[in-house]
Amino acid sequence: MTSKAPIPRGPRRSPEEIRRLMIAAAIQMLVEEGLGVGTERVTFKGVFEHLETQQGIRLHYASALGRIWANQHEFQRDVALAVASIDSSAAESEATIAGFLNILRKADRSTPEGRWRAINRFCLSVGESSLNELVDSPTWPVWVSIWAVSMSNPEPSERDLVREALTKSYEGLTSNFEFAFDWAISLLGLRAKAPLTTSQLSTAVSALAEGCGLRDRLRRADIRDIKLPTGTEGRRESWTLFGIGLEALCVHFLEEIPGWEPTPLDF
Repeated sequence: MTSKAPIPRGPRRSPEEIRRLMIAAAIQMLVEEGLGVGTERVTFKGVFEHLETQQGIRLHYASALGRIWANQHEFQRDVALAVASIDSSAAESEATIAGFLNILRKADRSTPEGRWRAINRFCLSVGESSLNELVDSPTWPVWVSIWAVSMSNPEPSERDLVREALTKSYEGLTSNFEFAFDWAISLLGLRAKAPLTTSQLSTAVSALAEGCGLRDRLRRADIRDIKLPTGTEGRRESWTLFGIGLEALCVHFLEEIPGWEPTPLDF
C-alpha cells in the first residue's frame, strides 16, 4: 500500500500580508469584472481562486476568516475602503508640472499676451493628456462606482468610513494640484483673484475633469476633437471640452500681478 504524497504547503504568511494580497486581488477582480451594485461580488472564495490562478498563491478560509475579518461583509467593506482611498494625484500633478515646463521653456513671458498664450497652450495640452490619463486609468471607474454606491446610501452606517476615505482622497488631489497651480502661475506673473484661491481652482478643475471623464467614457464624440482657430495665424486645433473649460476657469480665477517682471528660468 502506497501512501499519498503530502500536499505541498506555501510559505507561512502574516495576517497583514494576507490582508494586502486579498485586497489587491479583490481590486484587480473589480477592475476586470466591474463593480455591479457594490463589492458583494468579491467573495472569499472568488479571491482565493483568483490568487491561485493568477499568482499561484493558495489560501483558505482559515487564513482570513476569524483571523483578519470576522465575516465576509467586513472584508468587502475593507475592499471598498481601499478603493475609496486610491489617490494617484501626486503622480498626476508631477505629470502636469512636467507638461507645463515644456510649454514654459518656449513661452514669451515678457508680455501679458505671451503669458496668457502660455496658459492657452497649457490648457490645450493638459486638457487632452489629463483626460486621457483619467479615462484610461484601470482603477478610476471602480473608484467612481464606489463613490456612487456610497453617495446613494443616506443611512448613517459604516459606509461613513468610505465617505471619509473618499474625502481624504479628494483632499490629497486638491492639495497636490494646488501646489502645482501655485508654482506654475507664479512663473507667469499670475495670481488668484481675491477672494478666490488656487485651492478652489484645483477643486473646480478636478470636478470638471471627472465630469468630462464620465461623459467621455459614455459618448466620446461630445468631449473630443472640438476645432478652434487657436493655432498660429488662426490655424484650427483640436481641443477637448475639458481643455476649453480649463482655460475658462483660469481666465476667471487668475489675474496678472501688477508690475511683475520675469526672472531667468533655471531649469
